[in-house]
Amino acid sequence: MAELAISVDGPTASGKTTLAYALAARLGMRVLDTGLTYRAVAYATLLAPVSPGGHLFEVLRHDLAAPGTRPPSAAVVYQGENITDAIWSPEVEQQLRTVSADRKWRHEITEYHRMIVRSGERMIAVGRDCATTILTYADCHVFLTAADAVRRERRRAQYRTVPGRAVRVGPATSLDDTTREHISRHPHGLVLDTTFLPAHATARAVLHHLGERR
Repeated sequence: MAELAISVDGPTASGKTTLAYALAARLGMRVLDTGLTYRAVAYATLLAPVSPGGHLFEVLRHDLAAPGTRPPSAAVVYQGENITDAIWSPEVEQQLRTVSADRKWRHEITEYHRMIVRSGERMIAVGRDCATTILTYADCHVFLTAADAVRRERRRAQYRTVPGRAVRVGPATSLDDTTREHISRHPHGLVLDTTFLPAHATARAVLHHLGERR
């Protein structure tokens, strides 16, 4: 099958991961959820002093979901232990903000993600600033947005039956704004407001846009 790359960006609970896995199932692609890596790094730095430039990625592994599968088949492993469920605690959520704000960590994680996407022919990268860092060459750059109140309710509904999971949803960040502006001006870019757009309609719009591009 021909090579294909798609980036999906947007603020928390805008529908990014749902879209990424829907597209992957339809197109037979692998999904790199960059947020899982950031959370795994935050988790590791809570357990022991770990600094950028060390050897964290020798003991931390992000296993991508096989093409066409749904979460939770994607997993992150730290020191041989599957930590995919452990990286959603409020403590990790707090540490995540520290890791995300650290330029050295961002650089190291970005390089790790670039290595992953170079290893796959058909890849969807989903998270924050994917279009401007690890998949600048993608066939389609998608930015999803939604009203703050809708995003908060989506996150609460998503984790209503999962005790202990952090449900905080903040406003769009300056990074989100920068990425949205970049994608809106890109010839391969598509910005979608999902406030009143069902998940299946979002996927259909992206597939239509991708078809036009290709």
